[in-house]
Amino acid sequence: MYLLHLQYLQAVIEHGSFAAAAQACGVSQPAISQGMKALQARFSAPLWLKEGRRLVPTRLARALAHEAQSLGQRIDGLAQAGTAVGGRRVLRVGLTSSAAMVCGPLLYQDWCLPNPRRTLAMETADEGSLLAGLLQGRLDAVIAPRPRGFSHPDVVERRLYELQPRIYARRRHPLAQARALSDLKGAAWACVGPSVSGPVDVLTEAHRVRRMPAPRMTVRCPDFASMLHLVGQSELLAVVPHPVLLGAAAPLLAPLQLAESLPLYGMWLFELGSRPCGVGLESLDVQH
Repeated sequence: MYLLHLQYLQAVIEHGSFAAAAQACGVSQPAISQGMKALQARFSAPLWLKEGRRLVPTRLARALAHEAQSLGQRIDGLAQAGTAVGGRRVLRVGLTSSAAMVCGPLLYQDWCLPNPRRTLAMETADEGSLLAGLLQGRLDAVIAPRPRGFSHPDVVERRLYELQPRIYARRRHPLAQARALSDLKGAAWACVGPSVSGPVDVLTEAHRVRRMPAPRMTVRCPDFASMLHLVGQSELLAVVPHPVLLGAAAPLLAPLQLAESLPLYGMWLFELGSRPCGVGLESLDVQH
């Protein structure tokens, strides 16, 4: 789900109506309505119940709004902790592609907007390269999936959030009616790679636990934009960890309605705990 829509949800609950939320967020009421429709499409359970003429948020809606607020506080804490170093103007953060899309706007808002002289330097690569950059001192923090078995005595790690990946195909794909992972046996896949951990591993793990042959990775793409453009014009399938990554390819693609869910795709914050000038974790809200 798109983080902006979660922020709209939080505003609706806080202000009591779509109109008041639109005014508070500085957008039109149709933008709030579209955001709520996009969120509802991701869940089988309702986000709102009607009581007379009023829409009342369900427990699910309140839980989502809490997660949005919690994530915002964590990103806010990352930026605020960087201000502890006097005169600091550059915050260097390494992110995977999906993390950059989800967290980039929050980092910019919290780091750059309060002080126009500051610079946010974001670097995108695979998890292994980013963590190497952190250990070498090139990066202040890394936001990425946690590689399997990763552990380093100098690195402090906290989970930021978890996403529910989905499998996408072009509209009217021959496998569009598939209802189980086993129905995709022999399919050709595209992925963003190389990667130490991520959507490809999520898919491989889902095959492994079902004792199915590993998926066949036919094309490895440099980024999500190129991968999804290719998937939208071919018979390839792909795993997408967050719908915000669909971008311009969204009209070409549709998620497969499988009975099984893929394993959750977790995103973590890594910092050097021993670095005296690093970005601290003291102000991060880590409650889920």
